[in-house]
Amino acid sequence: MTMEHRSISRRSLLKFGGGGAAAIAIFGLTACSEDEAPNPFDGNGADVKESPMLTERVDAGELPELAERLPATPMEVEVMDGPAQYGGTLNRAQTDVGDAGALTAFASVGLLEWNWDSDGYLPSLAEEFTKNETNTEFTFVLREGLRWSDGEPFTSADLQFTVDDVLRNETTIPSAPFWFSDGDARPTVEVPDERTVIFRYTQPFALFEKYMCHPAVSNQFLKPKHYLEQFHPTYTDQAEVDAATAAAGFDSWDQYFGDRDNWWTNPERPVLGAYQVVSAANAQSGTANLERNPYFWKVDPDGRQLPFIDQIQVQVLAQDALDLRAANGDLNFQGNYLGYNSAQVYLQNAADRGYEMLRWKNDATLLSLCLNLSSTDDVLRELFLEVDFRAALSHAIDREDLNATLLGGLGDVRQPLATENSDYYVEGTGQRFIEFDLDTANSLLDGLGLTRGADGVRLRPDGQPLALVVLYVDSTAGVPTADAFTMVQRYWGEIGVTLSLRPVDPTLYAELRSANDFDISGTTVPGDDFDLEPVWFIPTGANSHSGPAYGQWYASNGAEGMEPPAEILALMDNWDLLRGAATDEERLDAGRAIVTQHDENVYAIGLLGLPFQPVIVTNDVRGVRDDEPKLSFYYGREGITKPEQISFQPA
Repeated sequence: MTMEHRSISRRSLLKFGGGGAAAIAIFGLTACSEDEAPNPFDGNGADVKESPMLTERVDAGELPELAERLPATPMEVEVMDGPAQYGGTLNRAQTDVGDAGALTAFASVGLLEWNWDSDGYLPSLAEEFTKNETNTEFTFVLREGLRWSDGEPFTSADLQFTVDDVLRNETTIPSAPFWFSDGDARPTVEVPDERTVIFRYTQPFALFEKYMCHPAVSNQFLKPKHYLEQFHPTYTDQAEVDAATAAAGFDSWDQYFGDRDNWWTNPERPVLGAYQVVSAANAQSGTANLERNPYFWKVDPDGRQLPFIDQIQVQVLAQDALDLRAANGDLNFQGNYLGYNSAQVYLQNAADRGYEMLRWKNDATLLSLCLNLSSTDDVLRELFLEVDFRAALSHAIDREDLNATLLGGLGDVRQPLATENSDYYVEGTGQRFIEFDLDTANSLLDGLGLTRGADGVRLRPDGQPLALVVLYVDSTAGVPTADAFTMVQRYWGEIGVTLSLRPVDPTLYAELRSANDFDISGTTVPGDDFDLEPVWFIPTGANSHSGPAYGQWYASNGAEGMEPPAEILALMDNWDLLRGAATDEERLDAGRAIVTQHDENVYAIGLLGLPFQPVIVTNDVRGVRDDEPKLSFYYGREGITKPEQISFQPA
């Protein structure tokens, strides 16, 4: 269902009173032509083309007129629930002070962006996009007159700076990320004029458009040269850069450059999205404040500059405090970080507290156990690479008990693989080794020669007790991690495998994984969009949960890390075929081969996923879709509803 063909929503009727007269009035409004539709907002309607807070700045001489701030052809965005008014502060919360998810959700930006259904692209900052038949040359023509949030022009020079001086620079980016590699090299860029940008690859790149839509990747191509060049030794004297780096407390210029480039923690960095941080969250403040970008380049069908909402406030809270604020109706629009186990409380409080709880499709909520197939412990690595060992561990888990205990029997039980919603789905996959069968589990371990000691604990081939440690970040937002892993600890004890729990903070968790210093990573695993983040299914980098040393080997072209065994090399080969496919048929064949190999080998062991993701929307917020979209990192989470067009009800 597209916005262009969207009928009036159930939430719209509720917010306008929901009675018969209201329904007639609303449907009567949608039946009018665009020219005839009355605007319900006196003094803040179709004749008001910008936020009053910006008009005040124009009148004070602080900003140029709107016509000078918009490009020659702004991008037009449909407003889901009809004409909207300007103003208001949207309240949100999160548990991680360093997470820039609020920006990727509400201020994502790219040369391209997802369409309404997130299954194709729309030209965004680029007014035009073309590519050649071999997926090796991609040409963009930028909108004329685009500007950064500080008013400076955004041109092809910014993209050339980003590519040549950051993405292709081995100091700032030592190893090419999976979304910016060209075989053993990196792509190049050509800028024939200030609006035209041409990306050139020597090998086909079938996923280019997808990555240009992916909110966490698309912004990586958009860096403000006029601001960042002062921190880069190619443009500023090395001694001056080094002095500034030392004064700021960093060891090297690239670290300081990265800090200045962080749009979540550095309010001075110019942006192109709908909002900019004006005060960053930190250990002292605990609150981030975002304000509208006066040079934002999108408008509604009446030519009114977006976004409608002026400000966003993001509090950093503990999980229980966040859930309490949501249940009290204090968070205006929130899905990410919202605790599933508080869903019943949300429903009970909704009517009295003035909000609705929507049920969006979940993504990446399947709690799983990822054995480190590249473990530095030679004995464990050989065991982990045995499919019978992984099968035994999986069969020993009583998922019915897990589901009943933790999610009231409503959870999603499967292995972490692409589902029916994915282009790469292979019918019948995702259920292998999932039955609770202690006899089979014990038989498989016996067959591997893992005998039990006098205390019942199985012994490794080197005679040491078979004791494993699961590394994880404790969380109660989804399936409670500590509770789930404690139950697995008991299940595995029945087959003679000792499991210890090691909860750590997110920073240490990432560091230990990248250092290849763990036995098992306990984490939620996405499935449907693995081509947008292949590290979950193929170790393409040191941030892999299932083989970081193999990923380091892949990313460095064999210069670092650990050479993978043949079966992991097969995954990597199919990934190379997928990303380098010249046709969709070749891409899908390679992706399905990856899914089939995972299904046959169960490299990651799935436990339990959420049946849905609760999303809180207060009754004074308009324009949030209620068709149960997917709350996905790859689509910008709440950004899937095009937040620049949401607004508050008139007072």
